[in-house]
Amino acid sequence: MTATTPASPQQTPPQHSAPGAQLLLNLRIGSKLTLGFGILVVLTLVVIGLSYLGGAQATEKINQTDEVRVPTALVAARAQANLLKMQADVRGYLALGDQEYRDNYRQDAQAFTADLAELATLAPKLTPEDQGRLTTLQDTYTSWAQYPDKLFDLRNDQLEREPAYAILATQGLRLGGTILINTGKLIEEQGRRAPSVENTAQLAEMAKFQGSFSAMVSGLRGYVTTRNRMFRGEYEANRDLNQIAWDSLSAKKGTLTPNQQTTLDNIASTRQDFLLLPDNMFEILESDRWREDLYLFRTEALPLSANMLQVLGELTNNQQEQLRTELNQGRVGLENANRQNLAGGAIALLLAVGMAFIFRENIAGPIRRLTSVAEQIRGGTLDAQARVESKDEIGVLAETFNNMTRQLRQTLLQVRKEKRRADDLLEVVIPIGVDLASEKDFNRLLENMLLEAKSFCHADAGILYLKEEERLKFVIVRNDTLNLSMGGTADKDITFSQLPALLPAYDDESGRQSIAARAASIGASINIPDAYQPDVFNTYGPGIFDEKTPYRSISYLAIPLKNKLNQVLGVLQLINARESEGGQTVPFDPNLQQMMESFSSLAVAALEAYIREQGLRQQIQQLRIEIDEVKRQKQVSEIVDTDFFQGLRAKARAMRGRKSSSNPASD
Repeated sequence: MTATTPASPQQTPPQHSAPGAQLLLNLRIGSKLTLGFGILVVLTLVVIGLSYLGGAQATEKINQTDEVRVPTALVAARAQANLLKMQADVRGYLALGDQEYRDNYRQDAQAFTADLAELATLAPKLTPEDQGRLTTLQDTYTSWAQYPDKLFDLRNDQLEREPAYAILATQGLRLGGTILINTGKLIEEQGRRAPSVENTAQLAEMAKFQGSFSAMVSGLRGYVTTRNRMFRGEYEANRDLNQIAWDSLSAKKGTLTPNQQTTLDNIASTRQDFLLLPDNMFEILESDRWREDLYLFRTEALPLSANMLQVLGELTNNQQEQLRTELNQGRVGLENANRQNLAGGAIALLLAVGMAFIFRENIAGPIRRLTSVAEQIRGGTLDAQARVESKDEIGVLAETFNNMTRQLRQTLLQVRKEKRRADDLLEVVIPIGVDLASEKDFNRLLENMLLEAKSFCHADAGILYLKEEERLKFVIVRNDTLNLSMGGTADKDITFSQLPALLPAYDDESGRQSIAARAASIGASINIPDAYQPDVFNTYGPGIFDEKTPYRSISYLAIPLKNKLNQVLGVLQLINARESEGGQTVPFDPNLQQMMESFSSLAVAALEAYIREQGLRQQIQQLRIEIDEVKRQKQVSEIVDTDFFQGLRAKARAMRGRKSSSNPASD
């Protein structure tokens, strides 16, 4: 430890210290010794631990590979295969309608569901990314599972499966059958007519119409069922032939019987409706939705299965990649463990030598430096400070030395400060009390009380209140900043209202509680550092000065003037204590508050003496008045008791009697 200047009583450890050295400095001496003796054992355990840790990490990687990576990759690959089988089964049934494909789908679906269950069991050991893939796979399969049965049922219902065939099998057959039946009726009735060249020719035209229409329907059926455009060509050719035959029949309508004409009209109407159907069927057959089962499989089921295959592929690839990575990590871990065993032995030897040197320097060195500082302190150099280099017992001892010297300096400063205050008490307060006791002018007495208290506490303003019954009366007001002087020996009268002295004590003008009235009510001093703090401001308010002037009353000291019977005679209030340097407003010193309370006792004693003297004078004056009254009564009595006064009284009575007898009306 070395001596430092007083400006830095507690030094921090040197900034150039390495982190490890600083940590060593913070250890207790016992811990340092324990660390020194146990370092070789610890190093040995560290080497063993590193070797075990390397082997354990490699073992962990191998176990994880065996328990998670390989099973997950295998199950995911198996699920891929089962999903492909399920997809092929559905496709085969839609193409061929063989029940065997449907049965195979059931078996493959069960196998795929079992694969998903096994993957769900392995999920907690997977990475969050793979867990998200598995969740996506399960959700997608839930959506996909509803399609196979729907597709199977659709495949089995040709009308639902093939919209064009449904039109042909329903409306087409109904309209076409009606036309053929009516044509048969037309031919049958034509055969019953009388044979003639014309009737025979018409019968041949009817047969052509019937044959071409049947061929047209046959071609249409072939195209609808096979989508072979050859059948469409057949339909279109027969449609043209049928149109020619129809035009010929229609042209010779007038040669037909009325019944035949009616039948021909029915055929015309039905044939017109029928010819509208092929275009609708052709539009369906030439679109993607000519088979609803294949369209549903291709647009909805197949994308879901492709998505599942992609997720399973990503899951498999990720597990395989992690498998390779973990195997490499295990191999590297084993190699590192071997290198650590070799390096640990060399490090143990070097650290053992280094620790011996470090411990010696960190224990013996600070003790020598601390001893040097202790010698300086013993010699009386209290400014000497020990540098705190560590947090061990030596560092604690250095802090104790620093605290001791700092406390000694503070004690000396406090002693000097208290001595100055004692001198002030002897040289200022006591003479003030004597002067107050000897003062005979009541106004000057009160004024001296306020001025001396204001000067002693370095207050900018002061107010003296006296209690009259249950109110406080402004007696003297002084304010240096406002150059305000009212009451006392000043000619200017006080214009402020009186304050109520007992609780609830509220200022008549501000509407808030008065600090002076509060002090008078509780009979105790009130010291407010800052009246503009929210809690104080809301209770007491800004005060009269602040309400009517730009003045700001910050710090307050209100001292009740109490006699020996603890009766409050008035209140001495000081405002805004000033610093000796700079003149800033500061709180009133609590020590000065105690001295002012003592001063107030002297002032109250002088005030009581003056009040008693005034009372005695009033009593003497009253006694003089009473004595003069007794003297006057005695003089009157002496005059009344004389013979002369009695004679005059008798003459007066006689005169009143004569006057009464001469004036009867007065009765």
